[in-house]
Amino acid sequence: MGFPPVPHDIKAISHFLKVADEHDQRNVTVSYWCRMYAVQSAMKIIPGPKSQEVSQLLIAIMDWLERTKIEKKMNREYLNVVAVETYLLNFSTKLFNKASSQDGAPHYRPNMVKSFYTSGILFDILDQFGTLSEDIEEKRKYAKWRAAYIHNCLKKGVMPTPGSTVVLNDKEDEYTDFLPKSELDKIKGKTPEDEDIPSQPVMPPTPLPTFPTDQSRYVPVTPPSNTTNVTLSPEQMEKAQKYCKYANSALNYDDVKTAIDNLQKALHLLQFGQEM
Repeated sequence: MGFPPVPHDIKAISHFLKVADEHDQRNVTVSYWCRMYAVQSAMKIIPGPKSQEVSQLLIAIMDWLERTKIEKKMNREYLNVVAVETYLLNFSTKLFNKASSQDGAPHYRPNMVKSFYTSGILFDILDQFGTLSEDIEEKRKYAKWRAAYIHNCLKKGVMPTPGSTVVLNDKEDEYTDFLPKSELDKIKGKTPEDEDIPSQPVMPPTPLPTFPTDQSRYVPVTPPSNTTNVTLSPEQMEKAQKYCKYANSALNYDDVKTAIDNLQKALHLLQFGQEM
């Protein structure tokens, strides 16, 4: 799109801009909100006066955002926060499930790594709409870890271990082109630097989620017996609606666990006026 280069001071936003560039021709909704999040992130990284290079990039991105808003006549996918969040959640979850279903196949391909990587970045941009659910946080962490691990194995010419039985080592230089240091610090394991990842598998530092692929779409939920009459604020009503939308989105991808979790959160909020 002809944007100025990303200055070193805000290098962390380059991942969001890369995903935006890749979706310009096929999904402008994704491009729009990736760039919006990149601007927000840059503002947090440098809250005060900014260098000329940083200012030039941010102004160019904001000009693009405004121009796109006008040219595309900004429908609900751009302006309605609930609609945007639901759309992006569906999109990122679909990518994640696609990569997960291919993980462990006889042939590991770069496209699978790409799906894990992109889904992790898209889970990031959901931060701009509020706190992520525990399930999405787990998927975000797992997607980035899995993408970096498989990427490294393919570079070395070794077969990745299927599933979640290997963690990253401390050789940060092998991943600097793939994930920012802040993310590596969160997801890498504690293996010694001289260990070879594929030959020394260990369990991840925290339990990783299981993702059902073939379960019934029916979701049994038993409401608590001690229901009380409560008056919900508009914000709480909106939160309950979002939980229901998340549940419906999860069922579209056979993710029954996520659907149950969100329906239970919605019920608890409606019945007791507070989060679980």
